[in-house]
Amino acid sequence: MHRPSISVVIPAYNAESTLPETVETVRKQTLPNIEIIVVDDGSIDGTHCLAQQLAARDQRIRVISTRNGGVAAARNVGIEAAQAAYIAPVDADDLWHPDKLSRQLAILEARPEVTLVYSSRRNIDEASIVTKTIAQATLAGWACHRLTAFNAVGNGSAIMFRRADALQVGGYDRRLKERGAQGCEDFLFQIRLAMLGEIAVDDGYLVGYRKRADAMSNDDGAMLRSRLLALDIVEQELPELATTARATYKKHQFFLGLKVLAEGDWRQAAALLGDWTKGASLASLADGLGYVMHRQQTRKGVVKADKERRPFADYATGENAAAGLSRHLQRILNEVEPRDIAYAHLQDTLQRATA
Repeated sequence: MHRPSISVVIPAYNAESTLPETVETVRKQTLPNIEIIVVDDGSIDGTHCLAQQLAARDQRIRVISTRNGGVAAARNVGIEAAQAAYIAPVDADDLWHPDKLSRQLAILEARPEVTLVYSSRRNIDEASIVTKTIAQATLAGWACHRLTAFNAVGNGSAIMFRRADALQVGGYDRRLKERGAQGCEDFLFQIRLAMLGEIAVDDGYLVGYRKRADAMSNDDGAMLRSRLLALDIVEQELPELATTARATYKKHQFFLGLKVLAEGDWRQAAALLGDWTKGASLASLADGLGYVMHRQQTRKGVVKADKERRPFADYATGENAAAGLSRHLQRILNEVEPRDIAYAHLQDTLQRATA
């Protein structure tokens, strides 16, 4: 087998019910010269045997088994083992449009200044039926500050990057799981990549992002706690982004405090909101309330087209595109954008000085 153009990394933990469909959408990519690395993350169901059966049918598939270490560790194992210069991760329950890899690879090959490319997504249910079309992806360019303020990518299956860049930033951070706050490994990894170069977007809806009732991403409290830990790491370890990370941390902390208060956990709410008040101002209160309204807006009902209950595979890449950001989010991005412009100028100066 010739060296593959792309290594697809699939971390899989107890994924026997969804892995075959995910692998099939990878196998059907219009770009055939790929390798598919399934990392069995210590599954206790039939995932390993199923992955071996899939590998027996397609020589492009490799199966690696590890002790259960979480999604970050599993992805890192796949990246280390990859033979290609480009990496495309996909969770073991998500789906891809057949053109996903070819379209993203074309962008990375044409633009060496880009370190991360991503695409728009549709949410799907357990039966792979589209439940919601998310606002079309638009954030691009030097965007490490805006990405810190807003997780524009939104999921770990939408991206492609260079293996060398992933190794340079240390891969996915395992500390979130080790500290009991798994969930935002993608967010933290994408920010680190965005500090190395520009991000680019293919605005086609190339990803079906599965939202199962028992999925970690559906646990708002857990995801908010993971986001707070990720932002704390950014503030402590990436000083260029500290101001943006702290402001984003505070509004998430405010929202989590209100959430646990509504759930009746007075002690935890008092701790969260008490800490939030340290250094708080009318501006930070307005920002926190704006974020609460933004969260409510993004949870509004689906548009008419998505109520037709059609499978993800039936949608064209540009069909039923959703547009628009909440006023709060647009304001935040506008406020933060000058920091990205300044960061871009700094990077350009450094590159010229070392050329």
